[in-house]
Amino acid sequence: MDYENLKYKNIKNVSKLIEAGQICPEELTCYYLEKISSDPKSKDVFTKVLRASALDSAKQSKKRIKAGMKRGVLDGIPVSVKDLVDIKGHLTRGGSSLTSKKRAKKNAIFVDNLQSQGVILLGKTHMTELAFSGLGLNPTTATPPNPINEKLVSGGSSSGSAVSVSRNYCLASIGSDTGGSVRIPAAWNNLVGLKTTHNIIDLTGILKLCPSFDTLGPICKTVEDTHLLFNAMTNRKFQKLRKLRTENFRFLIIKNMFFDGIDSDIEDSFNIAVEKIVKSGATIEYKNLSEIDSAFEISKTVFPAEAYGIWRHEIEENPEKMFFPIRERFRSGRNILAYDYIFSLHKLFDLRISFLKKVIGFDAILAPTSPIKPPHITRLLDDHEFFTAKNLLALRNTRIANSLNLCALTLPTETDFSGLMLMGRPNSEFELMSIGSNIEKIK
Repeated sequence: MDYENLKYKNIKNVSKLIEAGQICPEELTCYYLEKISSDPKSKDVFTKVLRASALDSAKQSKKRIKAGMKRGVLDGIPVSVKDLVDIKGHLTRGGSSLTSKKRAKKNAIFVDNLQSQGVILLGKTHMTELAFSGLGLNPTTATPPNPINEKLVSGGSSSGSAVSVSRNYCLASIGSDTGGSVRIPAAWNNLVGLKTTHNIIDLTGILKLCPSFDTLGPICKTVEDTHLLFNAMTNRKFQKLRKLRTENFRFLIIKNMFFDGIDSDIEDSFNIAVEKIVKSGATIEYKNLSEIDSAFEISKTVFPAEAYGIWRHEIEENPEKMFFPIRERFRSGRNILAYDYIFSLHKLFDLRISFLKKVIGFDAILAPTSPIKPPHITRLLDDHEFFTAKNLLALRNTRIANSLNLCALTLPTETDFSGLMLMGRPNSEFELMSIGSNIEKIK
């Protein structure tokens, strides 16, 4: 088997080859481990390669498949996880020098769910410091190299997760998304990323950032792969994607905010994608919704208040250990009063209800995933004001879904770094992925 060709294949295709005996899970795992060990750039992608446990899992998968006891589509499939996920016996560093050096006593719950399906964990991946940036730059630990252009950042905070897939170190990865941290690196690596509804996936064993908004989600090559991993992570009864007719789709494009300050290449790519969707028979409507602006403004209070509340002791004990712009972003929450936070959070709950009432009848909301392309690493390091401005702009569009507790899916377009984001109602992941799978096939 020519394993180099796997970069063109998704999980479902590889699973079929495993079942047919054309791919051995042990050989597959060895291939990826060798690829990682032989590439010097991988040290900036993986914080820890789980070689021994990955090989053991692969051997067990091989035995099951040989005995005709394959656990499902994911049995024998190697993936990576972001280094804010607890793996028993290993450190969880969260891209920071501030985190505990204690080893995890047990796996995160979703990890156990994946392993029960036969998924092979290859390693833990680098990320932005404490997950509080959408750019993917981390001078404290490592900055995963963008495979399209290494002078540019790769998107964050699940930077290593996305790069591990785009550089073909594994077939898929699991990241987290508090304000866009799955979707931005997915978009900037031309991948698919799913932001899930808050608490639909158990967050036990996950390093916290903003507990009211933290979510987990897969980063993959296709929507179908995303669906398979999401299903396994939730440990629910398997639910198939539905085959839908594009001409029945009704989409909403919200005009306010999403397009402010957008790069021309990103806007052109979005318009081309929308044009194809319209030509396939879908209906598009345009509206301004005041809830979008309000949710964005409120997020300026609730996000930093929660983030600083979680990490204030560690930050203030060793502030010199943090990258300056990240530290100051955390500190923007230290003067927020408790009653302002509570008021803002409850106002946000009201906005969610109001927003959902206004989008009844639409299958999804369409928007550019991020309004900008990934900035240059050198300038981000040299100019802290530039870093702050670009970070906020990169996260602006994605953060809306977290604020309003929507599920959201980003799809690659024909233009590098340009993602098409679909946002759906809370707990409608399967419906959203079914729609996304249909759009993915439009030529």
